[in-house]
Amino acid sequence: MIVKVDPLKPEPEAINRACEILLNGSLVAFPTETVYGLGAIATNEDAVKKIFFLKGRPGDNPLIVHICDINQLNYLVTDVPVSALNVMNVLWPGPLSIIMNARESIPLATRGGLESVAIRMPAHPVALALIKGSGPIAAPSANKSGRPSPTTALHVFQDFGEDVLILDGGPTLVGLESTVVDVREDPWKIYRPGAVTKEMLEDYGKVRVVYANKLENPSQPAPSPGMKYRHYAPNVPVMLFREESEVPKDVRITVIALDSLQEVFDKTYVTFIGLGPDKQSAAARIYMALRRAEDFGQITYVQLMDQEGIGIAYNERVTRAAGSPRKLAD
Repeated sequence: MIVKVDPLKPEPEAINRACEILLNGSLVAFPTETVYGLGAIATNEDAVKKIFFLKGRPGDNPLIVHICDINQLNYLVTDVPVSALNVMNVLWPGPLSIIMNARESIPLATRGGLESVAIRMPAHPVALALIKGSGPIAAPSANKSGRPSPTTALHVFQDFGEDVLILDGGPTLVGLESTVVDVREDPWKIYRPGAVTKEMLEDYGKVRVVYANKLENPSQPAPSPGMKYRHYAPNVPVMLFREESEVPKDVRITVIALDSLQEVFDKTYVTFIGLGPDKQSAAARIYMALRRAEDFGQITYVQLMDQEGIGIAYNERVTRAAGSPRKLAD
């Protein structure tokens, strides 16, 4: 069931109902500024296991715990580095998840078997109201594992139907999952790039990006969501390109322009997803475009960005969607 909620003024009745569901050990899908999340009470191991079951998510793929108050860290992690606290005070609420050492209050199921946990404070009033009423929420993206992440309530419904209550707060603004950074050692390690860029974090310390294909021991549990398995993939083949000249010229195409998501139809053999002039809009709409491409059932060409700023996160997502061995530069 989808329940419409005004992000500017979350209706208490809908939020209270969702909190009751969470506190009773069931799941709720809710909007954040990044993508929609599928949430359970982070400290309820049985409820968290339902997330893995419903998504078809491997148990060694850790979840991110969402909070609404920085004081909640006292019950979730053993220590907060001063440099990390400086980042939180500036970039939270926002699309940034910070890996720290976990307390035993967070079940191993939530942590994917790790000693650490990633924590973030979402910048969405519906998410914050939900967490305030129920406590910290463990939530991956609200989609079947491996699928393009959901940026609307309809996307969640496409994957789960009425198996969960869905709070509909409209389309998400960022459209890519949060940046995940491990602050336990110097230099900090970005395991999943996002809208909070390496350049932004370098104001607080040394930072490097670690891609999945550069893990020291790929057989070990992944230190962050989105690293160990194929993700973000539609059920059509995805091909990557940088310049339009790389796309075959003798095919007719359906154009999906990411700056507007307008479609130009022709007698189609492939789907062409072009960036347009606005890179932030392109990043926010890429999952929606990949899901739209599924409707055409064709080979889909996706244009890469320059490897800088939001382009690092965007390229990482579409490369994993394509299952491509392409290695992106640091």
